[in-house]
Amino acid sequence: MTLTTSVPMLISKQFDDEVVLANYQSGIYYNLDGTGAQIWLGLKAGKSVDEMVRLFADKTGGQIAAIDPQVRGFVDRLIAEGIVLPGAPELPEPDWTPTTRGQFASPALQRYDDLRDLLLMDPVHDAGEAGWPLRGGNES
Repeated sequence: MTLTTSVPMLISKQFDDEVVLANYQSGIYYNLDGTGAQIWLGLKAGKSVDEMVRLFADKTGGQIAAIDPQVRGFVDRLIAEGIVLPGAPELPEPDWTPTTRGQFASPALQRYDDLRDLLLMDPVHDAGEAGWPLRGGNES
């Protein structure tokens, strides 16, 4: 199955070895670092799960049998969260390879709901005569 990271209302930004994702439709944001960030970048580059497993095994010297279920489980979690969807990648980058150091580490996805109200706020439509944002029953 091919997967796409082009999800409506989802943005991503890479900061060194970390990737932050914000879903402006659900109001949830995520942090990926280490192996999790590398898997995200591999998906963005158009790599299949099988290709990433092989590349991680080659780069870290790990066993495919140990790496495969961890990568697949992580990708399944990304699918369950609506972060990746079935479909063709937008702009595949055939030269991508993971930039891992040392042994393969289990990927992790941190999910944050604490800014949900802020991310879902619509400053254009949630403004009234009293200004922005409208709160509670103060709508005009």
